[in-house]
Amino acid sequence: MCRHSCPVSNADGRETHTPQSKMDTLNELRSGKLAWTPENTAPLYACTGCRACTGYCEHDNEPALVLMAGRSQANAEGAGHPALEKYPERFRSRDARLATKLKEHVPSEQRGDSGLVGFWPGCDAVDKGMQDLEAALEIFGALGGEPVIVVDSEQVCGGYPLLAAGYPDMFRWHAERVANSMAKFKTIITNCSACLFTVQRQYAAEGIDLDVDIISVPEYLTAKLQELPKRTNKKPVYYHDPCHLARYSGVIEEPRLVLSRIAELRDFDWSHSDAECCGGAGLLPKTDPDTADSMARRRMREVAHRGGGTIVTACATCTYMLRSNAPSGVIVRDLATFVAEAMDEQSKAKAD
Repeated sequence: MCRHSCPVSNADGRETHTPQSKMDTLNELRSGKLAWTPENTAPLYACTGCRACTGYCEHDNEPALVLMAGRSQANAEGAGHPALEKYPERFRSRDARLATKLKEHVPSEQRGDSGLVGFWPGCDAVDKGMQDLEAALEIFGALGGEPVIVVDSEQVCGGYPLLAAGYPDMFRWHAERVANSMAKFKTIITNCSACLFTVQRQYAAEGIDLDVDIISVPEYLTAKLQELPKRTNKKPVYYHDPCHLARYSGVIEEPRLVLSRIAELRDFDWSHSDAECCGGAGLLPKTDPDTADSMARRRMREVAHRGGGTIVTACATCTYMLRSNAPSGVIVRDLATFVAEAMDEQSKAKAD
């Protein structure tokens, strides 16, 4: 029943990449019917972890989590994906580079290692969406109340890519350091749907105790809903549900409540917990970039066929994947940036 739901096999048309076939491949590897070679393990990496197949599974199976465990065994057998060679070292190098970049772009007075509310943008926001990060900080400052400061840390990634690459031990090592950086905050806001799920669920699964509330940007904005601008002349926008936000964390209505104040909200045909994946997770952009980009274009085809328009999403990774693959006539906005633009518009109207 889940065959139709896999965005990877729908995009690349490969029978070996349907959920059942990928799981069957892993079983044959596990039982010794297939040898552990990079060629044979390749289907294990044709998964973004979007969890759409689980939504249609009569038995509530979790292929995404099982396949990522299979990637760990592939590494142990020396049969990991060639595109992820020496990935832990590459991950640490990127994380250190982005931590330096974040400190260079965010003034010291907007950073701290403790407080009531901290902001954890996520690595893709720092790497590819600094303007969206700055928009979020603008919103936090304009809304007032408790100050929101960027978590001052030597890490910027919650560690999800290490799990996706099949390195649970390195993930645990990294997660402990992230947890230490977050421990002196009461609440952490993140603009990365994978970080939200990873810190909320996977840290505890690894025995890492973090007594901090982790929430998404739309959840924070929903709590401040009455302070947000309310447009009377609303332009239509489509909301794209990030997989880890909607299917893993159940954050579905909150971004819609926020957007409904400033826009005429429209949904994709496949939306809410049935939303199609943008192709950005599971390290698919590294193991199969063409298919990842094809998934992003497939996601936006509906809007393009309707004559174009604006797509808003609430995850830095989704924003990057959709924005970098947007067809002519389709504009992609991060939720924080879209709200900040409405707030600026309101301020200018009052000044006039």
